[in-house]
Amino acid sequence: MIRIRIPWMFDVINAINDLDNVKEGETRIAWPTLFNAQNQIETVFFKSPYSSHLRVSRELANDLYQHIIEMLGQGPDKKESVNSFEVWMLTYKRDAFKPVFISEVSNFPSFLVVEKEGYDVNLLIADGARLFPTTLSAKAPEALRDAKEVGKAIAFELPTAAGFHIFRVVESVLKRYWDHVTNGKPRPKLETIGTFAQALEDNHAGDAKVWESLKQLGKLHRNPLIHPEVILDVGEEIEILGISRSVVGAMLKVMPDVPTTTAVVPTL
Repeated sequence: MIRIRIPWMFDVINAINDLDNVKEGETRIAWPTLFNAQNQIETVFFKSPYSSHLRVSRELANDLYQHIIEMLGQGPDKKESVNSFEVWMLTYKRDAFKPVFISEVSNFPSFLVVEKEGYDVNLLIADGARLFPTTLSAKAPEALRDAKEVGKAIAFELPTAAGFHIFRVVESVLKRYWDHVTNGKPRPKLETIGTFAQALEDNHAGDAKVWESLKQLGKLHRNPLIHPEVILDVGEEIEILGISRSVVGAMLKVMPDVPTTTAVVPTL
């Protein structure tokens, strides 16, 4: 995923349009207009995330680009001013390139990510971990990668994927919670939310509110999602997030920080 700056494409078009300002008889010394057009074409076709999507207009862009380079070039056989033929060729190549380029840009695979309820889109995409308590990174760092994916999945309307990542966060925290409140007893053989919740209750370990909440979370939300025919609707994942965050927050409150020498460094 690459974030693009939409106004920059207008800068490219404006640089191409500004070539009309190059007139016959002007000197060749450092023309900002020609330099700007050259740099914009070079950047968009060879150095930008748009490059791989620009195929039809590439040859025409190269023709215009090479002509601009020739006009900017200096040599013993070059005059110090532009002649009428050079200006005509500049206009001709620009007019051949521009409509094809605009048509191709208009077909870019671009999408607008709309706001999801009260969540800021930038937060969801760039820092989904903030959907969970800030202590998550210190107490269950292995859950951070899934937490980030939760935000992206919500932003791009992938509710089922968001649900799976939410429950992976819950499960990661739950395992550390178990280790803490049971003083390191062996974990249940089947490490699911439901079995952990029941085992916590059987061992009278931790807070009863935690294991009761985990039971409801597993029974009403996690277990149904296991079945392949179950697909969450947009919005349902936010409801699950709210419930899960509450349980995660309750567990994190009593958990110690992971020692830095043994912390799992999340992959960014």
